Amino acid sequence: MQPPVLAAAPHWRRIDFISDLHLQPACAATAQGWRGYLATTPADALFILGDLFEVWVGDDLMQHDSPEGHFAADCAAALRDAGRRLDLHLMRGNRDFLLGEGFAQASGTRLLPDPLRLDLGPQRWLLTHGDALCLDD
Repeated sequence: MQPPVLAAAPHWRRIDFISDLHLQPACAATAQGWRGYLATTPADALFILGDLFEVWVGDDLMQHDSPEGHFAADCAAALRDAGRRLDLHLMRGNRDFLLGEGFAQASGTRLLPDPLRLDLGPQRWLLTHGDALCLDD
């Protein structure tokens, strides 16, 4: 079976790929570094290939008045700000597989299926979080 295909936008000259950041409130330095990266990357498009968060228990997390809820809302806001100048794409990972349309809308990201083929001119890239390839865990 062939994966769905996404054609790169003609204006994309630089594409960044990140994955497995496992962001969480207890690791403030990692989250701060990620926010700095979002604010300064010269990329035209960013693909987050899963496990952006250490754990995601559902999109309603952003509505909770808790440290985790505030952290999730702050991360969504950082993405939304970055999305004003670059195209944002998000694939779920095994730790944040419950990310849904609520987070996508709040963050300005486009949710992607796993796997996905990215066509960039004559090049074809297979994008996946990769956990489906771990058959002997």
